[in-house]
Amino acid sequence: MISIIVNWHNGEKYLKKCISSILSQSYKKFEIIFFDNSSTDKSREIIHKYKDYRIKYFFSKKKIPLYKARNEAIKKTNYNLIAFLDVDDWWDKNYLLEKKKYFTNHKIDYFYSNVYFFYEKKNKFLIYNKFKLPQGKIFKFLAKNYFIIISGLIIRKKILKKENYFNKNYNIIGDYDLLMKISRYANAKSFNDALVYYRVHDKNFAKINNKIFYNEYKDWFLKQSSSKNADFERNKKYFLLKLKKLEIIYLLYKKKNFKLLLKIIKLPNILLKLKFLIAILLPLKFVKYLRK
Repeated sequence: MISIIVNWHNGEKYLKKCISSILSQSYKKFEIIFFDNSSTDKSREIIHKYKDYRIKYFFSKKKIPLYKARNEAIKKTNYNLIAFLDVDDWWDKNYLLEKKKYFTNHKIDYFYSNVYFFYEKKNKFLIYNKFKLPQGKIFKFLAKNYFIIISGLIIRKKILKKENYFNKNYNIIGDYDLLMKISRYANAKSFNDALVYYRVHDKNFAKINNKIFYNEYKDWFLKQSSSKNADFERNKKYFLLKLKKLEIIYLLYKKKNFKLLLKIIKLPNILLKLKFLIAILLPLKFVKYLRK
């Protein structure tokens, strides 16, 4: 059995497709924990139209940070495998079935999948990862290139409990923070088939909150630096580059000036430097490309 968590705030636009993709799964042994983070739209009405005993609906009277909401949802679960699906994403009907035979292998601590990015405006699908996804202890791979999407993540509850769940203060990097911690010791099982669909649209929270993204990552980076963790120190150059990239993206939206140009020129990655130099000359819509 598996617990599926769907968190959202005002997700009525996408809720039906998300629910449909869960209920149509070929693997049927699950419960769905819907955690409504103080929505003011018609989300509640939509949920109550579904008469399925596996659906459990919880409503937060007060809007709370996303990863605190995820933690609250986890505490409502009854099973030891936890899957996440964000309300604007959806699964292929065989997403769970593909993994079924591995659920009883307790040497595997978490499962993650390749995904399709669905660009809503262009109605276009692009596969996220074109390389073979690594397995086992994958910290060094994630340090260099973080490639896990939470809607393609299934994790054992004991691992979540061991890490005291997600950092409740984060709104964007909570899953990143958790996975960078557990990937040092926990074993991952990867799935290269893209049976997850991640929707890219104008309301993606990380996309429209550059300052929050940068500040949260900076907070994470400084905490890791002070901890003197050996794994972090060995890969610090990759984390530092990501920090600089997020800072420049934030500043591109805030104000283009000479100080920003100097930060771009000092970037050690030549390709990234060229992209940002072009971005500083072009309209802001080009910056979206640099998030990849």
